[in-house]
Amino acid sequence: MKRWKEWLTILVSVTFFVGCGGVSISNLTSSKQNVNEVVKYKGPKARIAVASFKCKAAKCNGEIGSGIADMLTTELVKSGKFIVVERGEGLSAVEREYNLNTSLNRPIRNLEGADILVVGAITAFEPKAGGITAGGIVVPKGVPLIGGMKFGKNEAYIALDLRLIDVRTGRVIAATTVEGKASDWNIGGLGGGVAGVGIVGGGLGTYKNTPMEKAIRVLIAKAVKEIERLVPENYYRYDGNGNPVNTSTQVTSTPKNNTQTSNYKLIFQEDFEKYGVGQATPFGKWVGDKFSITMGVQNNGQVGKILKAYEYRKICNQNLKVKDAIFTVDFIKNITFWFRVVNQNPFIGYVVRAYAHNGEVNLEKIAGNTKIKIAQNNVQPSNTKWHTIKVIANGSHITVYMDGQLAIDINDNDKTMLQAGSVCLGSACCESYIDNLKIYKIGQ
Repeated sequence: MKRWKEWLTILVSVTFFVGCGGVSISNLTSSKQNVNEVVKYKGPKARIAVASFKCKAAKCNGEIGSGIADMLTTELVKSGKFIVVERGEGLSAVEREYNLNTSLNRPIRNLEGADILVVGAITAFEPKAGGITAGGIVVPKGVPLIGGMKFGKNEAYIALDLRLIDVRTGRVIAATTVEGKASDWNIGGLGGGVAGVGIVGGGLGTYKNTPMEKAIRVLIAKAVKEIERLVPENYYRYDGNGNPVNTSTQVTSTPKNNTQTSNYKLIFQEDFEKYGVGQATPFGKWVGDKFSITMGVQNNGQVGKILKAYEYRKICNQNLKVKDAIFTVDFIKNITFWFRVVNQNPFIGYVVRAYAHNGEVNLEKIAGNTKIKIAQNNVQPSNTKWHTIKVIANGSHITVYMDGQLAIDINDNDKTMLQAGSVCLGSACCESYIDNLKIYKIGQ
């Protein structure tokens, strides 16, 4: 009878354990990287590096910070969307190897730099964040002892503050906080090990097969997704070999909305490379006020020729006659972009005025000396030197994006504006710089 009662106690205990609804052993297995997703990604990459994270939580130490940084570095590589530059212990090893001055590394040193540095701090680290402790086991409040067996729920919590920094300017591009939580129900005396969970790196081996390992992996997965989301589009400018690519040729907006992906025929491109440094307008088909060509660091990070524009002036390409089209152009400080311009008396056309310092975007239509502001909005400009304006003109429907953010979306049924015309480039207030104008044809 005594033996039967012991088995009954165990059976009741296990039934209680299963009914608690906590994370089971199989649920604690770390999620696997979607290999197919990585293989399928063929788009441009951003150049990024991860610094060791500081520990600002009481139960965190330096080894934990560096271990989490190592794990994040690995997952960023596996995402396929980044060129990851080593900044951890691996860089020190590379430095030591280089200092050996062998025949392989003596001629030239080709260490690459990053455009974005990921920095951060672990602000919470609680391997056992829930319940009350009894006999070395976490026991939630209100859970009784059955047959002398102790029931407990181990809970783990970790939080990480992340910042993305532009290496060239030192500006903070974006900041966010990510969290990881996990728990499992344990029965004292039946063993606390959890099988099938991968080993965490660095100084995190202590937490192998525990809820904290699961919490850390949840944290890393969230951090990768947040970094992918927060890195501005114009930083994705390299191919798989690290060579710059012209990302502005990728048009991902349809004329009617920004939810589909379509490609349109490129009918015009101007990067000003064919003109001489110091040359002033007129050059090529561009006529108007005295703008000039200068050298500068372009939006793709390369040094090349760009257009220097002066306040309240413009130049026009009268050879272009387009009505329905997608226009993209890069600028520094501010820009006026004119489209559907009819050079007759009176002067007729639309103009977009955009300002990088506050994200203000205006849309006006002009007929002779009459200027009518038909839309105005403010967006959050990217923390970069170069900015991009995209204008989609399709019949009476006009949308304007600044740095990938929708600023204006209106219908203007003025029939006098529904005609093909040329384009003009200018400055909205003061000296500015313009580069890389592209025009894509909509329709036949």
